[in-house]
Amino acid sequence: MTKVIETDKEILEIDQKTGEIITSGKKEDYDQIKEVKIKAINLLKPSDFVKIGEVWEAKRDSLIKILSSLPIGYEWKLIEKDIHPNEYATIEGKLIVKVGQIERIAAGLGTCEAAEFTGKMKYSLHNMIAKAETRALKRAIETLFGSIINFYVLKVLEKAA
Repeated sequence: MTKVIETDKEILEIDQKTGEIITSGKKEDYDQIKEVKIKAINLLKPSDFVKIGEVWEAKRDSLIKILSSLPIGYEWKLIEKDIHPNEYATIEGKLIVKVGQIERIAAGLGTCEAAEFTGKMKYSLHNMIAKAETRALKRAIETLFGSIINFYVLKVLEKAA
């Protein structure tokens, strides 16, 4: 359940259970964000998630789908790299998402160890760095779109289980 506080020019939407401020700002921006959230939920399918233990986890491809298929602007910037060939790579990045005049920023940190590459997936420095960067981007997307992912898990996946 959400509570909406509206004035002539601004809207503040608050999740009554968690206290999370869902949106804040101009009415036009609020309407745009609401439209983006609806489109994001409509993009998702149960196959975009995997249950690990008792926790639903969004797959990487589903998060990239959210980011690339919505009417939003975004920019991914690498902030820091810590690379030790044949050991590990750690990548930190910053994701900037813009909807209307509202801009949200989240950092993501991803690490990959050379020891993870067994079987079909052969070790290469490129693969290790790419996996670390993908993990960083995934975490940043999860931060910015967490309310959408959580809503989908609770309203669709948990109800179906």
